[in-house]
Amino acid sequence: MSTIPKTDTLKNVRNVSTVLYWACALAIIFQICLVPLIWYVPGWVEASTSQMTVSIAELHSLSGWQKYATMGVMMIPSLVMAYGLYRLRRMFGAFAKDTIFHSEPIMHLRAFGIALLAQTLIKPLAGAATSVLATFHRPAGERVLSIGLSNAEASTLFLGALIIVIAWVLGEAVRIDDENRSFI
Repeated sequence: MSTIPKTDTLKNVRNVSTVLYWACALAIIFQICLVPLIWYVPGWVEASTSQMTVSIAELHSLSGWQKYATMGVMMIPSLVMAYGLYRLRRMFGAFAKDTIFHSEPIMHLRAFGIALLAQTLIKPLAGAATSVLATFHRPAGERVLSIGLSNAEASTLFLGALIIVIAWVLGEAVRIDDENRSFI
């Protein structure tokens, strides 16, 4: 491993990475708390229900196993994203400590891209399962299977794929750089 010269750009990378390291911690907490907030703080999420496949009132009317099963299914995409943010946080932590052109932060970036892709694919399936669980108590003919898809999911799929490819390219660049250094 070679020492990276201390330039203003790298100082800025360290400073911004430190801020983003802590911002990721807050985002992880938010991801984990999002579903419980929907359930236990009425009125908190009314503006963002367009992505949900069932109404907030319908969710609040559930009880027993339906409530906990529905909450568990709704948590899956949030937990996948929390893991991705954890890996992104580790990448920013490495950058803040001058571990920039190494395989460690690149592996974290790739894992974030995979988590972003997985969360985007899981989200509509979790929404469909949520609609089934939330309407399971209704009589036959009134039960619902609803899948919500938007342009945001398509964009996020491409963004996740882009991040994975960039991580592959950076990984290859680090490998070639290490190989070149070993000849000297």
